[in-house]
Amino acid sequence: MDDYSQYDLTDDDPYLIPGSTCLINLLNLTDTQALNDAEERFVNIRMAELTTSPIEPAFDLLHLRQIHERLFGDVYPFAGEIRKVEFSKGRELFLPFRLIEDEAMQCFAWIHAQRLLKGWDAASFGSEAGHFLGWINKIHPFREGNGRTQRLLIDQLALVNGYAIEWSAMSKASMVEACREARLAAGNDQRLRRLIALHTVAIR
Repeated sequence: MDDYSQYDLTDDDPYLIPGSTCLINLLNLTDTQALNDAEERFVNIRMAELTTSPIEPAFDLLHLRQIHERLFGDVYPFAGEIRKVEFSKGRELFLPFRLIEDEAMQCFAWIHAQRLLKGWDAASFGSEAGHFLGWINKIHPFREGNGRTQRLLIDQLALVNGYAIEWSAMSKASMVEACREARLAAGNDQRLRRLIALHTVAIR
């Protein structure tokens, strides 16, 4: 689960309850831990629903936004909306929000140019899916919930290719470090590529 208490927050963040570090929410909660707990319960339900009734897999920014809206629509008024604020994690900025749509267009154009990785063996698919995941994570289009939204998108990409990603077999620390390296200015995604490739399995 994404823990927004780890982000570097600013006083003028429009997504926060004024005078608080708690995100504005539809549940009228003002305590961060209580919001985290409630969010997790709602999102777990929606994730199960998206497994049986997924978003039509267009693999574009709208597709990603629709996943986010389904996951977080019970909790946040900004579910499915592109963020309108700059923020960072560990003092490292994510992509400026004014560049999100253009960068996302390039990212999704790339995956379509690769024919959605169809016909690739598991290791090659996993490596390129890791590159795709790192790129989306660097864009970080939403104020909260990027990780879970991205994973569902990658799950759909794997599924249409006859694969599954074993997320539960990856340690949180290894995923955090791999994603961190991939989003730095130098953009080294080799660790993330290897991690996803090692946990890609055929399902048919």
